[in-house]
Amino acid sequence: MSPQSGSAPYNCEMCGRPVYRPKYYEVDGVVMILCDRCAKFGKPVPIKKIQKRRKIVHQAKRKVDKILEEPSWDLIENFGIKIRDAREKKGWRQEDLARKIGEPVTFIRKLESGKIRPPDEVIEKLEKLLGIKIRKEIGVDEESIADELEELKSSGKITLGDVVIIKKKKKKK
Repeated sequence: MSPQSGSAPYNCEMCGRPVYRPKYYEVDGVVMILCDRCAKFGKPVPIKKIQKRRKIVHQAKRKVDKILEEPSWDLIENFGIKIRDAREKKGWRQEDLARKIGEPVTFIRKLESGKIRPPDEVIEKLEKLLGIKIRKEIGVDEESIADELEELKSSGKITLGDVVIIKKKKKKK
């Protein structure tokens, strides 16, 4: 792209001038795209290092996204007793409930005794069939997110600035 063709694809991250051929420089530990005038303030960074860093940041963002997408619910305490009480209210035996949800009777026994945690599909079937709620809402555990980010940061693979998105306030007209 030539300077005459309109807007540049990049802007210098230091002064804001248009940059038509981006070159990466490290200034005080921060990698940025700089124009020719500002390049004197940093040292050149090889493109391979940039690509490796982008890969690490992308992996870290996926890990953080996975943490945030974890279920916002958990099973209530004594969910097995609640399932048993609801089953007995309907007058069903364990065999009847097992047949209706398509699971073995031994699974129902272990479920009602609280020895196993049912899969999500079974939880949904039980709640619908028995007319009960055995899940409770929980908040996102901010401590676990902070711990994950701290682990990534201490490993030197990522900085907090790599995953934080800062939203600027819009100016009122």
